[in-house]
Amino acid sequence: MLAPTVKIVRKGDARKALARVGKALAGPSHVKVGFPSGTGGDIVMRAVYQEFGTAGGGWGGPIPERPFFRNAMRDGIDGYRRIAVSDAKKIYRDQMNMTTSLSRMGLQAQGDIQRSISSNTPPPNAPLTVALKGSSATLIDTGEMRQRVTYLVED
Repeated sequence: MLAPTVKIVRKGDARKALARVGKALAGPSHVKVGFPSGTGGDIVMRAVYQEFGTAGGGWGGPIPERPFFRNAMRDGIDGYRRIAVSDAKKIYRDQMNMTTSLSRMGLQAQGDIQRSISSNTPPPNAPLTVALKGSSATLIDTGEMRQRVTYLVED
């Protein structure tokens, strides 16, 4: 977690600095990324099955774990930190607000997840799955799951 640094130069600056920090932190406090409510249960369940795998049968038996979401978040963490540090300075200087910063982070995470879905996450599809869908690309059939990934800035 990043802590704000405030340099007090002369008497009276502390009150102004604290007021500025309070103003800067007003507004929304987090961003959710993934499949929002209303996405459709079939898409959400497909995403869950692909992310964590299943023991039961899919077209060709159990679905192996393909952690597209976790991989994207893990691989993107440094980028999210860079956005947070860069934007924190702008927010403190009143050059940006929290909504804009969280939207930037959400858009980055959305793109990371969509790229992860498109990356042909191993293991490869079973031969029966390839025959049924006509493609060896994992996680992609119609592209609907990738298109439904989004973000939402909330309080």
